[in-house]
Amino acid sequence: MTVPAGGARAVLPGDYHVHTSWSDGRGTVEEVVRRAAGLGLPEIGIAEHFTPRPGPDDDWWLRPERLADYVADVRAVAAVHDDVGVLVGLEAEYVDGQEAELERYLSAWPFEVVVLGIHVVDGFAFDDPSLRGDERWDDPDALLAAYYRTVRRACEWGRFDIIAHIDYIGLWGHRPGPRVLPEIETALDALAASGAAIELNTDRFSDPAGVMYPSVELLRAAHARGIPLTIDSDAHEAGHVGRAWSEAIGHARAAGYRETLRLSDRELVPLPA
Repeated sequence: MTVPAGGARAVLPGDYHVHTSWSDGRGTVEEVVRRAAGLGLPEIGIAEHFTPRPGPDDDWWLRPERLADYVADVRAVAAVHDDVGVLVGLEAEYVDGQEAELERYLSAWPFEVVVLGIHVVDGFAFDDPSLRGDERWDDPDALLAAYYRTVRRACEWGRFDIIAHIDYIGLWGHRPGPRVLPEIETALDALAASGAAIELNTDRFSDPAGVMYPSVELLRAAHARGIPLTIDSDAHEAGHVGRAWSEAIGHARAAGYRETLRLSDRELVPLPA
């Protein structure tokens, strides 16, 4: 990573959305933490994919029965690192009707960062490449509207610290039409009311659309509502931690942001110049 000119270790954004082999990533917690420390990041959040009801053979998720071992692993790594703050967390899938189940797990463990990641809408895994020809894409605006309604309900539930890749539904290039725009506005209003941060996700390199999420336009709308910002890599291996930070900082500044949220104490920290 190239540190932006004038940047100092104390004001680099943390990276709160990182995966390891505990879910669908590669490598260990120690490897990603060591990478963050080497880059001079002040904090890193390990946030594995989680749902209360994973399929029997679906290893994309951190399975509920492995939570104790996962938390212990992250805690053990954190204990030997005084060069970077290490937060234990989840990227939790929000599903209507499963709030009580998810709450049971969130309350049972000392999670320091809970990231909302929506990859499924009304039972449809919209980011699955094998489903690009599915009939549910015949009316993309209907699917996009349903997605943003799910974002809104998740924000209204109020258990998330960060809303990840908020316009991820556009990964196949679908742009929201006029009937989707009001759903985006109400989702952003709910996000602002929740106190959660919006994520600027830098994982454009492995994304079909090749873009950061969200767009500058959507990020401007978030900034206008006073929604705090985090910059996160969504790394799935150690080498991707803190990736494209300079580009992301420029993206954030173009949307009006001058600060990011530090999760450990919920303080706003100035972006590097």
